[in-house]
Amino acid sequence: MLITGYPGVGKTTIINKIIKELSCSIGGFYTHEMREKGTRIGFYITDFDGNQMVMASDKSNSPYRVNKYGVNIDAFEKIGIPAMERAMKNADLIVIDEIGRMEMFSPKFCNMLRTVFDSEKPLLATIKKIDCELTKELKQRKDVIIFEVTANNRDTILSKILEAIEDYL
Repeated sequence: MLITGYPGVGKTTIINKIIKELSCSIGGFYTHEMREKGTRIGFYITDFDGNQMVMASDKSNSPYRVNKYGVNIDAFEKIGIPAMERAMKNADLIVIDEIGRMEMFSPKFCNMLRTVFDSEKPLLATIKKIDCELTKELKQRKDVIIFEVTANNRDTILSKILEAIEDYL
């Protein structure tokens, strides 16, 4: 199951609410903002075991850039990939927040995403609205259900997603 929508619409908020509602074991990772004096300065990637790295920062001199942020590919490969591997072995539900532009810089990460999508484990992920080659490929799979979050439905779509997850589990 993929949750898509434009940046800032509430995809991660919905994932966080869903996680609190479920009683199954969850593995994978999530991303969240780094803030300094109320201003976003970057993003962390954190797995469900508490491992965390800076994924992108406005202070980074990385050659991989998304807007003002330098992207740390090591974060995807040292936190994201192992988290997905553990989730495929041990979790009832794999959660990936998110499949976005920054993640596309790591071919190893992209290959692991394909492995997760091909696994038997149920997956709940957020994915960017505007496609690149990989996100288009993932969204077009026959085994994927897509929920689009908008400003108008973000308060009501939660119950539909929860119902779909519970039906699958």
